[in-house]
Amino acid sequence: MDLSTYALGMIGFERIPEGTPLEVRFHSLNVYEIRGITSNKEFPLNPDDLKRERAEISVSVGDSLNAVCRKLTGDDFADDEEKWREEKKSKPPYLMVLTSLPESAVCSTGYWKKETDSIVTHDCFTASKEALLQLEKEKTTSFVTGLSAALSTPDNPVLFIPIAREVYGTTPNNQTVRDIRFTGSAEIYVSRPFTKETLTSCIDTALNANDNIHSKVGYFFDLAIREKDSLKKFLYYFLVIEVHTHQVFKSLDYPSLFSSLNDVPDRIKSEATNLLVTYQADAKNLSHRFIWCSLLKWEDITDEDIKQFKMLKKIRDKIYHGEEVDMKKLPLSQAQKLALKLIKNELIS
Repeated sequence: MDLSTYALGMIGFERIPEGTPLEVRFHSLNVYEIRGITSNKEFPLNPDDLKRERAEISVSVGDSLNAVCRKLTGDDFADDEEKWREEKKSKPPYLMVLTSLPESAVCSTGYWKKETDSIVTHDCFTASKEALLQLEKEKTTSFVTGLSAALSTPDNPVLFIPIAREVYGTTPNNQTVRDIRFTGSAEIYVSRPFTKETLTSCIDTALNANDNIHSKVGYFFDLAIREKDSLKKFLYYFLVIEVHTHQVFKSLDYPSLFSSLNDVPDRIKSEATNLLVTYQADAKNLSHRFIWCSLLKWEDITDEDIKQFKMLKKIRDKIYHGEEVDMKKLPLSQAQKLALKLIKNELIS
C-alpha cells in the first residue's frame, strides 16, 4: 500500500514545487571481496594505479574500501571502515565497480526530503533504477566474470564475492539521492599475490572483452557466486557452460576454421570440407557442440576437460529428469573451474 500524503508529510517529505524539476543521473557501486588475491609489501594494491574506465563502467582495486571509493567517486563508502568490515564479516582486498547510466532522468512531480548533504525522493525514479539494474546485468556482471576468468588458473580460481551494493543519483549541483542494499556470503579460499602489471592487464583484458561475453553468461555466473544452495549453484554454473557453448558455436566461421585443419587430403579437400561444414552446422546436441567448439575454437580444452563436461552434463540431466543425486557430492568446484576456463578462452581469442 502506498503511503498517503499525510504519512509522507509526517516523515519529512514535501511535494516537489511546480517548476522545479529534479535532474538526476543514477549510478551503482558494487563492492566485491576478492577471494584468491592477496596484497603485501612487494605487491601492494594501490587504487590510484589500478583504476580503469570504459564507457559506463569504472573500476578499481585496493585494500582500503574507502580509498577505492574515493578514487571512483570522491567520497568514502563507510563512516567507520573497520566497523563495516566486522558487520559484513569481510576482509580485503576489494574490487569496486561503478556503473553509471549514460543519461540523466528528470522528475517534475512527486515528493522529496532535503537533508544536509543529499535529497531523498519518494518513488520518483523507478524507471531509472530498473534501467540501471539492467545495465548491471548486461555489463557489470560480464566484466566481473571476465576478470575472474582472466585471473584464475585451473588450480587457483579468483572469485569476486558480492558484499554490498549502493544505488545513488547525482544532480548537476552535486547533491545526491541514495538507495542502499547489502548482501553477503562466505567460503574457504586460497589467495596469492599479483603484480600491479598483471592485475591491470587482466582488468583491461576483461573490460575490452566485455562485449564478447554474453550478458547471460555473466548473469548466471553472478547468480552462482551469490547462491548458497548447492543444487542451484551447480545448475547456475552449468547454465554458464551451456549458454557460452551455444554462443561460441553460433559464432564460428566454419569454412575458414576447417581450412586450418591439415588432415584432409588435397585431392578431396573441397568436398570433404563441405561435408564437415554440413555435419557441423547440423549439430544440435550440446555435447557435440562442445566438442566442435573444442576442435575449432578453444585451443586449451583437452580430452580431460571434455570428460569433465560430460560428467557435469550427466549430473545436470539426472537433476532435470528427477533422478536422485547426492547433493553433498555435487561437483561445484569442477563446474566453476570449467566455466572459468571456457570464458578465459574468449578473453584471449
